[in-house]
Amino acid sequence: MKKLREITRLKIAIVCLLILAISMGTISPLRVAVFDSLSAIYASVLVTLTNQNRVNSNVPELKVSPILEKAAQMKADDMATRSYFAHNTPEGRTPWYWFEKAGYKYVYAGENLAVNFEESADVETAWMKSKGHFLNIMNPKFKEIGIATSTGIYKGKQAIFVVQMFGAPSK
Repeated sequence: MKKLREITRLKIAIVCLLILAISMGTISPLRVAVFDSLSAIYASVLVTLTNQNRVNSNVPELKVSPILEKAAQMKADDMATRSYFAHNTPEGRTPWYWFEKAGYKYVYAGENLAVNFEESADVETAWMKSKGHFLNIMNPKFKEIGIATSTGIYKGKQAIFVVQMFGAPSK
């Protein structure tokens, strides 16, 4: 309990410093990378939860792909920076754009998104209750995964954007 209070105090101190820096104009209020580390949504936890759900259903675990992580981070950062939440960008770029931009060559690919969650377990629970997200998580054709988060403004409020990308690399 003592350690939790210390972590909470540290987070409050960091947030206060960031607010001061934003008000002084030294950093952008739309994209503050340090805020990402304050979220309780962690890619590694989401990978573990996803793989637990797959194994419980006799579907092989996914391997983390640094290239898919890069693609997911680019997509999460784009949504956070430009304050949108959608599979397609405002210009109409599809999820496949991010796979290609990161250099991921695939036979099969998929994407799950989430916003306005505060805990990894809540994100995974919501995805598992949604048919489309569930089908991506359980798709045996997918062999690899990459997850990223980014913090920005969505609908006028601070939000955490989560991107989960799946793929089966081409040989």
